[in-house]
Amino acid sequence: MISTLLRTVLIILAGSALSFPQTLNQTKLYPSSTKPRKSTTSVTSVEQRVGNVLYQVFYPRNEPKEEAFRVDIGSYDKGQLVKDWSYGIILEKDLNGDGVPDYVWYGGDDTGQRLLWFLSKEKRYECINVFKTAEAAWKKKFGADAPDLGEVFGNDQADEAIWDGQILTVSVVVDAQDQSKAHKVKLRIVPAEFVKGER
Repeated sequence: MISTLLRTVLIILAGSALSFPQTLNQTKLYPSSTKPRKSTTSVTSVEQRVGNVLYQVFYPRNEPKEEAFRVDIGSYDKGQLVKDWSYGIILEKDLNGDGVPDYVWYGGDDTGQRLLWFLSKEKRYECINVFKTAEAAWKKKFGADAPDLGEVFGNDQADEAIWDGQILTVSVVVDAQDQSKAHKVKLRIVPAEFVKGER
């Protein structure tokens, strides 16, 4: 009697679990309340000049001699350095399920900003430019030139970017400077449409 009742309860529970869609783990890539960091629990960085370009170079903490990835953060013009005011890692998390941390890097000043996603792939990191990816998705969706989402005070602005493990959803506020016209456009982007970023 008890075993029959237990079996019935288990069948009902199994059936109800199958009838509800599984919620995907969503991770907010942007915006982030985290201040950009020069190091995390798994990587640390140094600034390195190559010619007229200044890079932020990241190294794994457990393998300090092997570079993980780098980002240009400024350049020298007539001996004067012009560089991002704020830059570094804003998210460290395994986002593709391979057991290796991935990183979201943010950099910018009062005129422009960049959002780069360093995704681990076969013992190296592939750089995805999140704003350029959204701009390409905009052009595909509307058949028109996309707004510059890297412009800080632009009329159309990236509001958030969320990764659910399969699709990157970027929300753009259109006519952000005019509250009476402002509205949101959501762009859903699959990995095959990601735009690789320059480092």
